[in-house]
Amino acid sequence: MTIGTILRATVPALALAFTMTAAGTAQASTKKPHEAMAMKHHAVAMPGYKTLSEAKAACHGAVVWHARGSKVFHTDKSKYFGKTKHGSYVCETVAVEHHLHAAKK
Repeated sequence: MTIGTILRATVPALALAFTMTAAGTAQASTKKPHEAMAMKHHAVAMPGYKTLSEAKAACHGAVVWHARGSKVFHTDKSKYFGKTKHGSYVCETVAVEHHLHAAKK
């Protein structure tokens, strides 16, 4: 095995693991993938319900729709209530406890 073969195999892997700073020293990358950053606020699993009737039976107050991957919930007056591709019905009190906020429109 030649040095060129070894370098061709290891350099791409090292390039992924390290980034170069302006000074030229190697530093471990601290960047997170976009989705991981978007899901950061979901450190604690938030209970959600698949159907509106399940949510109404479990919640003592209002039921809202939370689109996964966002920090927003939609009320029953919103056009997105129960309509986004990835989401679930949640008790409004639980959504507020998890630092979600109501949609502006």
